[in-house]
Amino acid sequence: MGQQHTWHTPTRWHLDIDHYLNPWLPAPPWRHLPRLVSRMFGYREHPTSVMGNVGVAFWALIGIFCGVAVVATVSMHIPSFEEHGAPIIVASLGAAAVLQFCAIESPLAQPRNAVLGQLIASVVGAGMSKLFALNPSAQALRQLGGALSCAIATALMTLTHTVHPPAGATALLAVTQSPELGWFLIPVMMLGSTLMLAVALLINNIQRRYPLYWWTAHSLRREPAGSSDEEKGAAAAAKRADSLPSQYEESLTDDPPHISIRRGELFVPESIVLTHKEREVLERLSSRI
Repeated sequence: MGQQHTWHTPTRWHLDIDHYLNPWLPAPPWRHLPRLVSRMFGYREHPTSVMGNVGVAFWALIGIFCGVAVVATVSMHIPSFEEHGAPIIVASLGAAAVLQFCAIESPLAQPRNAVLGQLIASVVGAGMSKLFALNPSAQALRQLGGALSCAIATALMTLTHTVHPPAGATALLAVTQSPELGWFLIPVMMLGSTLMLAVALLINNIQRRYPLYWWTAHSLRREPAGSSDEEKGAAAAAKRADSLPSQYEESLTDDPPHISIRRGELFVPESIVLTHKEREVLERLSSRI
């Protein structure tokens, strides 16, 4: 008899923090607010129309200018910022503006990532700068401190689902460029990130839609207490129907990310990842319409 081989699936180390947090979080209340207010928070009753790159470029131009200008202007009029030698605007917020006004469908640009990612990076960066300041000889190794700060911040953002590339620059700059700020970097970044988010909500929702979700791309809806078996079954069926093959699901509105196909045009949201063959099939279908 031939030797039998037993195949073992390798252990996968995976930490899903949302598995523990989401059951305690309420579903977004936007649908219950006045329409104008809910619109400014990204809620839509119907899918938004597809916008060409000219429109995206136009609104990105307006939004980035307004966002950066608001953050810089407000920072200049805060006495404590000047007392601590804070810059007019931290350079990483310029990169954040590109994400929040241009690549607004990217998961990296959503509020959770934009704000909490910067919070994690500023805490790690400020802590690392303080740690290296304890030893005078460590000042000559500031470049290593910056590298370590960026690496630790990225690891923490990965584990907490708050990856925000500009935040990596924040952690790096905190050690290499602005170590004198220390812990004061945290309120500087929180104010800048909050103001940038507020401007993004106003500008992006004029003709586009932002954000796609606030906390998670997975549904936070729960079955009502005391519901009957029929109601529970209907809720479970609806939840399955809302499921997408993509890892990103809509939780802010009832309409999931959608692919738009027109004659000679194909629009695929960044939240939907297609293989090369799948894209080829859709492009051929677009050319035959």
